[in-house]
Amino acid sequence: MLVEVTEDVTSLASGGPQTMFALLGATTLVLVAGVPWMLPAAAGGTNLKSPQNVEVYIVDDTFILRWDRSSPSVRNVTFSADYQTLENDTWLKLPGCQSIANTKCNFSSLELNIYEEIKLRIRAEEGNNTSPWHYVDSFTLFGKAQIGPPKVHLEAEDKAIIINITPPGTKDHGMWSLDSSSFTYSLEIWKNSSSGDRRTETVYPRDKIYKLSPETTYCLKVKARLLPRKIGVFSPVYCIKTTVENKLPPPENIQLDAENRIHVLKWDYAHENVTFQAQWLHLFICKFM
Repeated sequence: MLVEVTEDVTSLASGGPQTMFALLGATTLVLVAGVPWMLPAAAGGTNLKSPQNVEVYIVDDTFILRWDRSSPSVRNVTFSADYQTLENDTWLKLPGCQSIANTKCNFSSLELNIYEEIKLRIRAEEGNNTSPWHYVDSFTLFGKAQIGPPKVHLEAEDKAIIINITPPGTKDHGMWSLDSSSFTYSLEIWKNSSSGDRRTETVYPRDKIYKLSPETTYCLKVKARLLPRKIGVFSPVYCIKTTVENKLPPPENIQLDAENRIHVLKWDYAHENVTFQAQWLHLFICKFM
């Protein structure tokens, strides 16, 4: 603000030094009071804080980075993240995690060796204003990964259920592509109409659950394990009803003869005019030293 002084300075000066200092002091006070001095924060800037509680969450082939806002009241804030490998000290933009308005992002498209250590950093942004970086300790994708639920398909018999299990993750090019044959599976099964005991079994990818009752609905869930330490989460609950009891008795004295790569299955049966159906089940047996 500019103050115009109209009095003759010469005449005021004739009043002596005290009069001049009084005038200058008054004028100085008016000028200082009228100039709009402001700090940058008061002019509209925001002192942004870094995101908090930053966490990397990996299940199978899905990579998620999530965090909490440090200042929930500040609007129009976005977040961006970078990554760095031990072999390359340059920070690169993390795909899928640039200018995100939410508090999580998906970086599953990142193509890296899952056993290679990486670092992440993330910051808040508002226009040209940015917070300090929040750094995440180095980790490997495989080390962080959790085993997701397997897919399960069921077929019913009168006193048994045939179970087919698809390993978690992507079959050919995923987190567990080299380990899918090493999975073991744990199953819990119970009668749907009862809140009684649950039966737990270790099963193969294709297996049969015996000692069940005919015309009864059973429910089950399955989880995968990768030795020595990784244990997955349970699948959704699957339910199926066993069929009507087969009244025919099973064959007896079953034996398998093998000679020169020729296998012959033999059995005894008391009834006539009966046909038979035979099935075989291939089991993968993994031995650990």
